[in-house]
Amino acid sequence: MESVQKNKFDAIVIGSGISGGWAAKELCEAGLKTLVLERGRDVKHVKDYPTAMKDPWEFTHGNKIPKREANPIVNKCYAYDSGTEHFFVKDEKHPYVQEKPFDWIRGYQVGGKSLIWARQTQRWSQYEFDAPKRDGYAVEWPISYRELAPFYTQVEKFVGISGNKDGISSLPDGHFLKPWELNCVEKHVQSRVK
Repeated sequence: MESVQKNKFDAIVIGSGISGGWAAKELCEAGLKTLVLERGRDVKHVKDYPTAMKDPWEFTHGNKIPKREANPIVNKCYAYDSGTEHFFVKDEKHPYVQEKPFDWIRGYQVGGKSLIWARQTQRWSQYEFDAPKRDGYAVEWPISYRELAPFYTQVEKFVGISGNKDGISSLPDGHFLKPWELNCVEKHVQSRVK
């Protein structure tokens, strides 16, 4: 800590999740001396993924956590199960003040919740940006899909997102790498749906 105190930084980023990590990347690439502060543990590849090599049948209760009441907030996250619970905070150990209902799903580790993102990166379409005006609630978005699209592309190119270009207006095509080959079950389902 002493060496950090003697250093001067141009920017300090709090948290190393998807947003903080991207902010730090952009600041460093712009030539700024950047410090990233993370409250969580450093997750070591393979070693700190205790459930990664388990087969589905090795999880008790079908990979569902039997006593979800212990974490009523984090339990609302689609990715919270026996295979990922070690990447989430425990609600009772990390309470927070709520003036209005708000479900704060957190993961305290280097990378934050980027470790449980389920490998899904759909783009919002103009339909989502128009929702406040169309549906009569909330504040209208100050930007449009067209304005945001180049930034989606920038992230997709950097991260290396695989996918199909399906031409669905409500799910805009991205800048994709070749899609992963479907497994035998997925191919069977696909053939039955077509």
